[in-house]
Amino acid sequence: MKEAGWGFLATSDGNTVGVRPMGSCVWMGNELWAATRAGSDKVSQLRNVPHAEYCFSSSEGKHVRITGSCTISTDNQDKLKLYEAVPVLKKYYSDPSDPGYVVIRMKPERIRFMAQTGKGYEEIEAPQ
Repeated sequence: MKEAGWGFLATSDGNTVGVRPMGSCVWMGNELWAATRAGSDKVSQLRNVPHAEYCFSSSEGKHVRITGSCTISTDNQDKLKLYEAVPVLKKYYSDPSDPGYVVIRMKPERIRFMAQTGKGYEEIEAPQ
């Protein structure tokens, strides 16, 4: 994830699928957290179908896919914790209590890593 920097988040509302770049993803304990806007399509989709997949890929094709259930947190403690962990968020939100800022919290259920294209996936144990 660090090597790729940006990842892609795939969500669905059951009919429509959306994939978008995400750059504010960090591990918080055994969860993967990301910042987003409260009114975004991804939040709407996750409220309808609370399951998603992130994919982080290097330019050589080495990639990791992380799948799991998601919750949308509006808790100010969560928002502050992520805000302090991801300094770039200060460019988008002047205050972590901004109601337009929410946190996607993913509890990974499956992590697959491909070190070389065509060699198949290595299953990585999801953090408990």
